[in-house]
Amino acid sequence: MEAKEILQKVKEFFNELTTPEEKKPVKMSEYQLKDGGMVQIEELAVGGVVMIDGAPALPGELELVDGTKIVVGENGVISEVKPASETPAPEMPEMDMGSKFAAFEQMTAGKFSEYESKFAAYESKFADYEVKLNKATKVIEELLKLSTLLADAPAATADPVVKAPSNFKEEKKINYNALFTN
Repeated sequence: MEAKEILQKVKEFFNELTTPEEKKPVKMSEYQLKDGGMVQIEELAVGGVVMIDGAPALPGELELVDGTKIVVGENGVISEVKPASETPAPEMPEMDMGSKFAAFEQMTAGKFSEYESKFAAYESKFADYEVKLNKATKVIEELLKLSTLLADAPAATADPVVKAPSNFKEEKKINYNALFTN
């Protein structure tokens, strides 16, 4: 393989690596506010985005049905998440064990689905980083091949200094002292 071919491959790999990828649509989860309204939240964490009816939420504080408070900044970006206050849960009426288990299962199902969606998003990001790392590895491998090829290339045998033809005549030196001493 010639140096020019390797260099072309390196350019192609580098262009793939530096070309911005298309943004994937963000999955929004729907949450109910304490006042009965609905909001869409990209991620219920600092940096997530809150949307109301397709537009970013106005700055302020929102409270979800479960008591979680969200402080929203400019452009609907979450700046703080305050978990529901640690007040003791109201005592449940007497139930048999099957009913208690069903109530517990219902309360935790939402949390598990939220964690599963976050985990899936992290897996997707990790996969994207793996692809980029593989592309970067290809670029490095091709650069190493090029370096090896250049290091193994025979040194040029021609004289690197080339005299250019001159339009000036050769000047003869005159000994002026000899002219005046006679």
